[in-house]
Amino acid sequence: MAMDDLSDDGVSPPEWQSGSEREPEDDKEIEGNEPDEIPPSDPDSYVGLKEAENNGQWLQCIGKSVEKLPSYDGFLETQLSGMRVPFHVIRSDSTPWDAKQAYSLALLGARMSCDAIDIFRGRQKPAHVERILTEDCMRRLKIAASIIGHYMKEDANLYAKIGLLPINVSAINGWLTSTTKFECAALLNIGETRLRCNTAFRLKGSTWKCVLADFG
Repeated sequence: MAMDDLSDDGVSPPEWQSGSEREPEDDKEIEGNEPDEIPPSDPDSYVGLKEAENNGQWLQCIGKSVEKLPSYDGFLETQLSGMRVPFHVIRSDSTPWDAKQAYSLALLGARMSCDAIDIFRGRQKPAHVERILTEDCMRRLKIAASIIGHYMKEDANLYAKIGLLPINVSAINGWLTSTTKFECAALLNIGETRLRCNTAFRLKGSTWKCVLADFG
């Protein structure tokens, strides 16, 4: 298509072709649209403002009073060494602790921790342990015991390290997360070998059942 075929009939020329030059208009300020605060052009400054805002929110949260959960501290008496083992238990509700309940739960966690490790290292256990442990938990402990037992038969040092010496409990921490759930962490040692055993219990009827026993 040739240039002559482009017709501009009925189209007014742009203002800059009208032949009359227009004076540039003065810049006018629009009232009411000014920003309250000019944001910084430096990205680092903007990040600093956001951090200050977040810190202010954290300070407000920290300043609020926090209700402490009911806790109980006491000691367990050990027959083997005669030492007193400190325990600390917390409950998630606002019910005050009963001293007898706190002591019995801490003792339950301590005994179960020792029993679980004894099963792991092939020690013979009384019948009451099988009633407290769930079938699944007992099955997993027996599987682990068969594996470590194989290594202890081949390694006299390993057997002497964890298979012969008694277990000593040094501290107990427990959490009563609901009226039917209790979790415990016990710090123990077999000679110079330090261990931590985590146990979890569920109240079924009138008996606390151990559903988890993990240590290392």
